[in-house]
Amino acid sequence: MSYAPLNNPPAYSDNADELPARDEIPDDFKYDTVVSGCELSIRQQFIRKVYTLLFAQLALTTGIGGLLCSNDSVKEWCLDNTWLFFVSIVGSIGFMIAAYIQSKKYPVNLILLAGFTMCEGYMIGVATSLSDTGIVLEAFGITLILFLGLTLFAFQSKYDFTSWVGVLNCALWGLISIGFIWFFFKPSSTTELVYSSIGAIVFSGYILVDTQLVMRKFNIEEEVPAAITLYLDVINLFLNILRILATQRDD
Repeated sequence: MSYAPLNNPPAYSDNADELPARDEIPDDFKYDTVVSGCELSIRQQFIRKVYTLLFAQLALTTGIGGLLCSNDSVKEWCLDNTWLFFVSIVGSIGFMIAAYIQSKKYPVNLILLAGFTMCEGYMIGVATSLSDTGIVLEAFGITLILFLGLTLFAFQSKYDFTSWVGVLNCALWGLISIGFIWFFFKPSSTTELVYSSIGAIVFSGYILVDTQLVMRKFNIEEEVPAAITLYLDVINLFLNILRILATQRDD
């Protein structure tokens, strides 16, 4: 028995020259492509999701802080139960790490984000409850104006602020080191004012950098980590401005 080779390979469709596409899912969703590599509509959708989450976080934080500042009984209870503040610190770190790990699992990522924000909101609320309400509102207004202005500038500017990352990271570690030393040595009001001013400048720089990095660092399913990054920038800017105003008021 002999075998004759086939003249042509078998066709799996009526017209072998018109093979159907494998699927209709955009390649942007198949791979871990950063947002800047996606088409315009996908980039816009990602930005909307990130800033919706960010403003929801800021609204929740403001609500918790407002409750602690305006309600004397709640404020007194929180100050008497300092253990809850330390639980919030641990909870904030834990929720943040979990939110990064589960960043692509909906709705788990949003639940973890809410837990992180509530812990942060409680800590911010306790911190602001120790300051005069007028100073807190002033710091809030200045922070909001700065954040909106820096965000718009970062989006519109052709300058690449991401080149500042190295300098900002060094400055941040310097601030952290000095802050650790202050656990043992109380600084003067002038030193604290200088420290807070540098901190405000550093986190203003981080807002510029992270606003541009949002689309270059994260992929389209990582809106939660992106929102956390910007949220921490805003919160730290607020705390430094609050410290500046409080120091000036004390003087």
